[in-house]
Amino acid sequence: MTPDWAEKLKKYRKDKTEAYAKTILSPPIPTNLYAAMRFPGVAIIMGDIRSGKTGVAHEIAHEYNKRRGLPAVLHLPHLNDKQRKVVQKMVPPWMTVSTKRSQWPQRSVVIYDEAAQSAHARRNQSADAMELDDLLSIAGQREQLVLFISHYSRKLDINVCTGVHRIIWKRPTFAHQLWERDEMADFTGRAFDFFTSIPKPLAQKKACLILDMDNFGFHQCTNKLPPWWNNELSCIFRDFNGKPAPTTMSKGGLI
Repeated sequence: MTPDWAEKLKKYRKDKTEAYAKTILSPPIPTNLYAAMRFPGVAIIMGDIRSGKTGVAHEIAHEYNKRRGLPAVLHLPHLNDKQRKVVQKMVPPWMTVSTKRSQWPQRSVVIYDEAAQSAHARRNQSADAMELDDLLSIAGQREQLVLFISHYSRKLDINVCTGVHRIIWKRPTFAHQLWERDEMADFTGRAFDFFTSIPKPLAQKKACLILDMDNFGFHQCTNKLPPWWNNELSCIFRDFNGKPAPTTMSKGGLI
């Protein structure tokens, strides 16, 4: 008997829809930040301003250095040499402040902040974006974990979004799901619900929601701040004249 391919296709689509709904609606699985990551790979860290996005990126770099001895890169392409040296003094010696992507070493963790703008969605036809796409496509061969920091995915080049293996949320606002790329809106809506279900502000600050795109499931964890973290580093983009804000160590809350 000839198989009823139309019915098989309907069942296939139904199964996929149910799997999608289950991922959105099921409670996230508890884990820790290091276990939740993939190396090598590409991750996006999203959330509201001052919600801890940059802090969690530095903590991921700290974990990989502590556990595997890997170096890290803080990529800030719009700094001049004087500014770069100021920032370099704020981070440990195994973390290099880079201004060119050619400076990214193999087998490393790369922190790529959206304030650098060179991964911005509006530049997706530029030679700069083509170079970025090339680097992402060989991140596995170069053994790199590239961490992109953004408020929401619409700000990022589409090639970053389609190449992602993990999405990490710090606390988003309701508006973030409204301005997301359509493909991401349900996930960011789930992140908003997750964080609003946490009653204490400090617990919200420490929480992370992580979407594993390899196995398509949500995980939750908390993160600390690395030993070198301070308010000066969290406000790097406040002043590009080589004069960061006065140092005030963060006490309890994440930046």
